[in-house]
Amino acid sequence: MTRHPPVHRGVVRDRDVDDLRAWTAQVETWPVGSHVWGHYAEETATGAAICRTENVSACHGGFDTLVAGPLCSVAAMALGVDVVAFKDKLNYKQPGGAGFSPHQDVLAYPGAVDIMSVLVAIDECTTASGCLWVAGGVEEQLPTDDRGVVRPDVVRSLAWTPVELSPGDALCIGGFTPHFSEANTSSSPRRVLVASYAPVHRGYGRARYYDARRADMEKATAQDRRFRISTLADFEGTEVRDAAPAGATCTHPEPKLPPARRSWFSTGHE
Repeated sequence: MTRHPPVHRGVVRDRDVDDLRAWTAQVETWPVGSHVWGHYAEETATGAAICRTENVSACHGGFDTLVAGPLCSVAAMALGVDVVAFKDKLNYKQPGGAGFSPHQDVLAYPGAVDIMSVLVAIDECTTASGCLWVAGGVEEQLPTDDRGVVRPDVVRSLAWTPVELSPGDALCIGGFTPHFSEANTSSSPRRVLVASYAPVHRGYGRARYYDARRADMEKATAQDRRFRISTLADFEGTEVRDAAPAGATCTHPEPKLPPARRSWFSTGHE
């Protein structure tokens, strides 16, 4: 049976959405290669475009507050246990930006189980701008190809639903939930924040994940020479290859710390 995607409307509201957009615009200006966990660009028809910033909360107090607070509460409600954030990222998908092949997050996060990711829309997420498509009711690992993405014959057998979101809405994505997105064919960006959580009792944290991610990506890329912005080769874009690799420390400008804000979280959902 296909289940309705778990969407929470208005998790980030009103003026807080403006703050979220302002923070994202700050991070977008960081030079490629200046953020040690990953700040990647892709080639598009109109030139290079930023496509992802990994572990953004490590260098930005606003995102850290959002990931550790209201989004953590959403994930805890979804899993029914106390959770800890082990990963977060900004996916930008500028006009002409590429999508992601169908995949399951459980394969992308080495050693993690009982995963719950919370995707927050920064811009309108529509089918034209490359919103997420999900297949509900999957509770097991699906067969994959050599890139780690769901095999095409399995993809065709699943019932897919597009999840269109307004700015501030959030979508919960379980570790086994197959999902993909298409290229952005609109004239506007489709930027989202994705924060991933695991149960506290599992002992799976940020340092463990990012150490494993680095090792897995280096090993896999050495073997197949595929551009990766995650441990899976699910990204369908083309790397900006002349970008300088990140060093041992971040060299991007210090972001402006956001002001203290009122409660962001709305328990309303559908």
